[in-house]
Amino acid sequence: MSQQYLHRGNLLWESSRMFLPEHKEALLERRLDLQKVGKPELDEQELEEIGIIVTDSLKHELDVQIIYWEDGLFHELIGIVDRIDWQCKKIKIRTEDMPTYIDIDCLKSVIRA
Repeated sequence: MSQQYLHRGNLLWESSRMFLPEHKEALLERRLDLQKVGKPELDEQELEEIGIIVTDSLKHELDVQIIYWEDGLFHELIGIVDRIDWQCKKIKIRTEDMPTYIDIDCLKSVIRA
């Protein structure tokens, strides 16, 4: 047998190096799943402070910075509180792009901007 045939390096496994689009998508989804966190639980004092800032923004049209939880990730939004819906437990935030509805129990923090 030829010595060159036996010493071809890594070429023996070269055909097994394939990365399908499905593999890439699965890896990206797995990476996102690892970044996800649980829904925040706020105590009554934090909820009261958030309520004061939200009502001030609603009455006086002041900008607020809102950090909220959605699908395991935290998102940040800056805008003006346009409406508080106590029955559906949501607040409507008016931003430059479009209005956004956020569940009250998904709020992490609300800060005056």
